[in-house]
Amino acid sequence: MTSTPPTRTLLTALLTCLLVLFAGPTVHASVQDTGGKGRSTFGVQPSGPKKPDRRSDFSYSVTPGAAVRDHIAVLNHSARPLTLKVYASDAFNTTDGGFDLLAEGVSSKDAGSWIRTARSRVVIPARSRAVVPFTLTVPAGVAPGDHAAGLVASLASSRPDGKGDRVAVEQRVGARVHIRVAGELKPGLAVQDVRATYHGTANPFGTGSATVTYTVRNTGNIRLGARGTVRFANSVSGPLRAPGVETIKGLLPGNSVRVTATVRGLFPAVRSTATVNLDAIPVGGDIDPALPSATSSAGFWTVPWALLALLVLAAGLTVALVRRRRRPGGPTRPAPTDPHPHPSVTSVPKEAKTSMLIKRFTRPTALGLASLLAAAGGVLMLGTAAQAETLGTLSLTPTTGTDTSSVTLSTSGPCPEEADYLIVKVAGKGFPAEGQNVVGNSEVAIYPSAGEGLDIPLSETMRDYANTAGFKTLEGRYDFTVTCRKAFGESTFGDYEGSMWFTSNTTYQDTDPDGPEPTEPTGPSESPEPSESTDPTEPADPSEAPDPTDPTEPTDTASPSDTADPTDTADPGTTDGGATDGGSTDGGSSDGGASGGGTDVTTEVSGGGDGGSLASTGSGTGAITLIALALVTAGTAAVWWARRRGLLTFVGGWNHR
Repeated sequence: MTSTPPTRTLLTALLTCLLVLFAGPTVHASVQDTGGKGRSTFGVQPSGPKKPDRRSDFSYSVTPGAAVRDHIAVLNHSARPLTLKVYASDAFNTTDGGFDLLAEGVSSKDAGSWIRTARSRVVIPARSRAVVPFTLTVPAGVAPGDHAAGLVASLASSRPDGKGDRVAVEQRVGARVHIRVAGELKPGLAVQDVRATYHGTANPFGTGSATVTYTVRNTGNIRLGARGTVRFANSVSGPLRAPGVETIKGLLPGNSVRVTATVRGLFPAVRSTATVNLDAIPVGGDIDPALPSATSSAGFWTVPWALLALLVLAAGLTVALVRRRRRPGGPTRPAPTDPHPHPSVTSVPKEAKTSMLIKRFTRPTALGLASLLAAAGGVLMLGTAAQAETLGTLSLTPTTGTDTSSVTLSTSGPCPEEADYLIVKVAGKGFPAEGQNVVGNSEVAIYPSAGEGLDIPLSETMRDYANTAGFKTLEGRYDFTVTCRKAFGESTFGDYEGSMWFTSNTTYQDTDPDGPEPTEPTGPSESPEPSESTDPTEPADPSEAPDPTDPTEPTDTASPSDTADPTDTADPGTTDGGATDGGSTDGGSSDGGASGGGTDVTTEVSGGGDGGSLASTGSGTGAITLIALALVTAGTAAVWWARRRGLLTFVGGWNHR
């Protein structure tokens, strides 16, 4: 058959129109000709008036109403002449972030409509080229910012389909055209339509995976790239960082991209949260210090179905055991001998029998289930209460810097021998109450020694961590904690602690700016008499009113046992009343790019307050331990009480006849 159905021809042409865009200056397309003349190969390239140049695309900075004249070279690499269409079209981003152009016949409404080629069709001899002039005319009232289009060369041909019919096919290639119109530039990014789902596990005490999908939209008027970070968290796990989130490149104004990320190792704690953070990155050499960031979160259900099924099974087993005891011939407890026998009851009303039967069945069942749940909850909570002690302090290198400085933490000593891994977190204004991981679960051995301690370079800056947490202003005190631990499990073996203070949104120091001022002598005497109440060697009375120069932050209160020697030169850097002595800073490496940082978070260790550090929870270990002990005690007492009264029995238990 040689006829071509119009509908099929049009549909096939639309489906097979492809735009091939490479990074090199020349873009080619190749199509097999079925007329026996071999393969047709052609391409396009930015050009001068006479020959192609080395530009990879067309890029212009213009004002409204401006006109630009330029050239595009259309190249024929085939062994026969080709007739090609040449035209311009609007550009857009595909769903995966790629660059594409409108299909032929679809009207352009933006930059594609501003370009007029001198010829709409060219005939190019074999192994030759044609230079086509074009004019770019910017409308007078166009909005400022970035506009994108493409200059296309297309070849119309035909080929047989599976049924022998010949269908029309259009093969095309294009060169990108980027236009920046002068005016106010407003970069903007948004995270939209965040949706997360949990994929469970058959292990009642195991972890599953979670998948989040979200839309990144360019809400500004300039092209932007976007670097995304996706974290999952709940009351037990996290934050866990999803690996493999690709950087988006060249997102055009008004366009959007759909992104999917998956994380493993998420414990099903009934309700979890997925948080997406985006940092804008410049495109094509743009420099804009005000590039935006965006954050969005979504809650989702992470129900531990396997654990619930186990509990239901345990409850069913308890009921079965109670019913077994109530069957005739089942194990019973002998009735105690009553030294004062009472007259036997010959008849009991039916209503009374029903009430007694309900009580004998429901009370043992409730007691057995409550005992089982209390004991299980106590054991589980005791398993998470891993106590840790404070091992020493941290010092910072550099001791002063900015929000974009690469910081190295130096511990005052090593991790205990039984601890072969460590985790680092930061806490303070803007960060979660339990702290945010800044170094994932990493081997201790990969960090260089700083004397007896360790040098731990942070892989990102404080500005990066603030963006991840979703806030912009750094201020006040931020505490770092290095927790020594095992690679797996919940046990920790101690913490190293240190702090930094941001005196502005962009600058920090390792000493408290509100620390005590040095005491200056007020008279000619060399030193105050010991009997005077103002003797600085006397311990400070906690009941006295604070001096106006004393720090007001509760966590920086000086210990009453500390004393000040008036003969020493007071250094504000060593009297911060806090956790870090600026004079103890080791001059270790400050290379924040060391591979030991490990930003992929697989385990989170949260602060345990005064009780120490607690692995994988956000509560103090002291409170957790008390709750766990209370649950175990209550469960044990309930089991003992129920069994003593014959309300609960176990297979293989005692049986008196």
